[in-house]
Amino acid sequence: MTLTKMTPTSERRPSLDRASRTAARALGLALTASLCLDTAAFAQTPASPIIVGEVTPLTGPAATVGTRLNQVNRLWADDLNRRGGINGRRIELITCNDESRPERAASCTRDLIEKGTSLFLLNALTAGVRASMPLLANGPVALVLTPNILPAPATFLFQVSPAETDLTQAIAQWLRAGKASSLAVVAATDASGESAIQAARKIFPPAGIDMRLARIDLRATDASSQLAAVAAEGVGAIYSAYSGGGAGVVVKSYRNFDLTLPLIVSYANINAAFLRLIRDDMPRRLLGTSISALVPEELTSSAARARTAAFGQRYQEVYNEPPDMLNLIGKLSVDTAEAVLRNVKNPADARAVKQYLETNPVESLHTIRFSPENHVGLGEADTMVVEWRGDRWARAGAVR
Repeated sequence: MTLTKMTPTSERRPSLDRASRTAARALGLALTASLCLDTAAFAQTPASPIIVGEVTPLTGPAATVGTRLNQVNRLWADDLNRRGGINGRRIELITCNDESRPERAASCTRDLIEKGTSLFLLNALTAGVRASMPLLANGPVALVLTPNILPAPATFLFQVSPAETDLTQAIAQWLRAGKASSLAVVAATDASGESAIQAARKIFPPAGIDMRLARIDLRATDASSQLAAVAAEGVGAIYSAYSGGGAGVVVKSYRNFDLTLPLIVSYANINAAFLRLIRDDMPRRLLGTSISALVPEELTSSAARARTAAFGQRYQEVYNEPPDMLNLIGKLSVDTAEAVLRNVKNPADARAVKQYLETNPVESLHTIRFSPENHVGLGEADTMVVEWRGDRWARAGAVR
């Protein structure tokens, strides 16, 4: 038998000539370079932005409210993006002007949902928020600033402000401290005015304070008849429960009557825009309901005072004026939004956001606390009655 010697495979493989080996190496290098470039391109692709939708009145009767809130929201988004965003993702703030109209607020909300909004800054007035609520039944989460909503715990709405009853309670305490037993109320005929009346009826009579009430239409150009009906003998002060620039009508008529009673304006009118609007008709004593952060020395927490001072300095740098009360509540809102975006892995997951807010306090100018039973972030202890001193707001003096 003849045995055949088996030649190893390596010995039987034909050898490559120099040119072939050079070509092979070049091809390998090209493929490696291409793979590296593809990997680098993938790594450098920016993450999709986080869309935050803002619904706010930039025109119409409540423009003095919406423009002040919008300034804070833009400052917040710009500052965050300048520092690289959150977890490498930019904040894309999309603002929709609801024109102070409820139906327009609902339309804005619908459009922003379609654009992929993860979180809403729903800065519409009361009627606008209520018109938008059915669209948010399953999320996304919306932060609201009007004191009149009191969102049910089952909803995805969170009110980053005190309730109207808490603000009204501050007025009652101020009146009782001055031994005043009667108050005149001029309320608008809109949803905010109606909520203010409900709160007034709930708070004032049980506190032993008689309430004289007049209503004024949002389109009115004079409030003389309303003031004549309520500014009677023995009334301690007049409360104008009217949000937005239209409240200037009450102030002008008040001035024309040359009244000396303290005039208390709504929470939403403690802002620089409203002060500019009424500067030629300034009452002898202008008061308003507010959060305590408007007068930082009234804050009991040194950390809260420091945060308020830092925000005031930054706002002054950008807008060349100190922040007003609306700017401050806007700051509460964006601090809450930022806490969500930093701590919830997927801010578009409404249930995860809801759970986070219900179980974690947010440290801001005040400590904002929600719970599974309560979606209102501030309370009576965070409110006070303030008085305009000509260049700043301070705790209100005695009734007389």
